[in-house]
Amino acid sequence: MTRIFAIPRKMLARTRRLLRREDGSATIEFAISVPILLSIFIMGMEAGVVNLRQVMLDRALDLTIRELRLGHLGAQPEFEDVRDRLCENAFLLPNCSSNLALELTVLDLDDWAPPSDAVACVDRSTDIAPVNAFTQGDRLNPTLVRACMIVDLMFPTSRLGLNLATDAQGGFQMMSFSLYINEPEA
Repeated sequence: MTRIFAIPRKMLARTRRLLRREDGSATIEFAISVPILLSIFIMGMEAGVVNLRQVMLDRALDLTIRELRLGHLGAQPEFEDVRDRLCENAFLLPNCSSNLALELTVLDLDDWAPPSDAVACVDRSTDIAPVNAFTQGDRLNPTLVRACMIVDLMFPTSRLGLNLATDAQGGFQMMSFSLYINEPEA
């Protein structure tokens, strides 16, 4: 009879000894903490790249609008000319010419109506480009310029940390605005 209970007692003693051991406890802490730290690092790096791209879009729009207002792009430049110049001035914006939507709207100061809040961006799920106004103002009326760029994240899993609204392909919208009045001719 003692022999029947001897086997479970030996197993119970071995199990207790196994549970008391402390070697390997650092591995558990490492396995839990390293993925959390890496995800924080990746989210920080992604946020830095997103901010850098936004600054590059703002800078490129400012440089392009300066050339436009001074007349360096011609009296009535075409949409493609302005878009291509903006893309030349922009760094770190992948596929700029296919993912950029521009809108130039003349604001009438005599009969003021604010522009719509919605900015039409490129929809990459279709081949149809958004129809945006592209008319340049004269010396008396200001021109509002709105640019919308669709950019993909470097690490798609980091969108939880950035909390960005994305489209069906995983890209998010970066927008930049500017306002100018043509300078008088000398």
